[in-house]
Amino acid sequence: MKLHLLRHARAAKRAQWTGPAWMRPLCETGHEQARALARQLADRGVVRILSSPALRCRQTVAPLALATGLPVVADERLAEGADEAKLHELGDALGDATSVVCTHGETIGALLERFRARGLAIEEEPRCEKGSFWTLEGAGERPQSARYTGPPAFARVDADAPKVRFAVLDLGSTSFHLLVADATADGDVRRVLRERVMLRLGATITEDGAVPDAVCERAVETARQLGESARRAHADVLLPVATAALRDATNGRAVAERIGEAVGVPTRILTGLEEARLTFAAFRRKLKIGSRLALGIDLGGGSLQLITGDDRDVRFETSLRLGAARLHALHVKSDPMSRDEKRAVRAAVRGALADYAEAVRRWDPRPAIATGGTMRALARLALAERGRDLTEIHGSAIDADALRELARRLVQSKQSERLAMPGMRRQRADLVPTGALVLRTVVEELGLAGLTVADWGLREGVILEALERV
Repeated sequence: MKLHLLRHARAAKRAQWTGPAWMRPLCETGHEQARALARQLADRGVVRILSSPALRCRQTVAPLALATGLPVVADERLAEGADEAKLHELGDALGDATSVVCTHGETIGALLERFRARGLAIEEEPRCEKGSFWTLEGAGERPQSARYTGPPAFARVDADAPKVRFAVLDLGSTSFHLLVADATADGDVRRVLRERVMLRLGATITEDGAVPDAVCERAVETARQLGESARRAHADVLLPVATAALRDATNGRAVAERIGEAVGVPTRILTGLEEARLTFAAFRRKLKIGSRLALGIDLGGGSLQLITGDDRDVRFETSLRLGAARLHALHVKSDPMSRDEKRAVRAAVRGALADYAEAVRRWDPRPAIATGGTMRALARLALAERGRDLTEIHGSAIDADALRELARRLVQSKQSERLAMPGMRRQRADLVPTGALVLRTVVEELGLAGLTVADWGLREGVILEALERV
């Protein structure tokens, strides 16, 4: 047998990390050590990588996993403070395959003592510095010799704050979207990578409410590819979440399970209210809304979320089946939209808002913050019209009159005309008139002065929630 027994690389100081203990990440020096360890071990015939569930251990072997193409298998028996009998059980079951095991100092000490009691020759008192490893070898399933390799030498780098790299896989009704971002325990989120694949999943659902088999296969493969992108970006934690399309489809749970198997992490199907709360949490963090009541609006492909609250509490939340892709599929067949189709879309929105409009008007929330693909598309069009930088979306505002005029122009235009509009992106050109009409009607029915655009939304909310979970 051959076993490389690693202690995790240098981690962020405990005093710097205010999140859950198991999520304390490596510091910058630790990441350098992890990459050096991968270079040392990648060509040694490793066929299996086991790790403690602790993030700092999984981060230590992540570069090795990337170099070898092997998965990292988290095993609770390697956790800090795990039951020693179960740890011995794991040690006895490692077999003769070349393995890498990454865990904690005390766990390594316990394993070495276990092997020493069974004949392992260790001439020196066992040491175990962070980023070091023991190589144990033997002819059968029990090691007879041990060799210690000290940690790679790097000048220590004190990062401003320890970070965790999250990857959120947002399985939406219109598109599958991957966000990879670095986050600190105090909620600072910095984007690293974004990828999007337009699938129009919600529009493919059949009359019996199911996602067709061929579409299911495409969705699973798309999710797998995005999961690979997250892995190549060295994501520490992958968080797949599904929204309206899989929430509503009769086979949505089965599709979500298949996607979970493809990416190696179970897919969480969000309820409409969970989706609303996560989005509003992102608004709170990004826009610092303070003590005044604000309204959050998230228009997706399958649903519309409305949330009112301040920086401490949520007063009201609802999820309505008013997504842009959903209403487009139900009511719009012409290009440009016919007068009857326009009336049908507006009637659907008015009907769904009827129970809430009076209360929202009475509360008079300010600001009204909006996010989602349609809102960002409208913001780009408005910025382009004013000759502004199209990257200045966040915090920009569209008043009610400007939104009404923009929606009118979009509804009356043909696809070719929309594609010629400065700021228009091809993948949104067919749905944006319907989405603009939905938002215009929402603004009118709720008596809003306009909309403030947020470039944070559900995906950032998922990361903020993960940081808070223990």
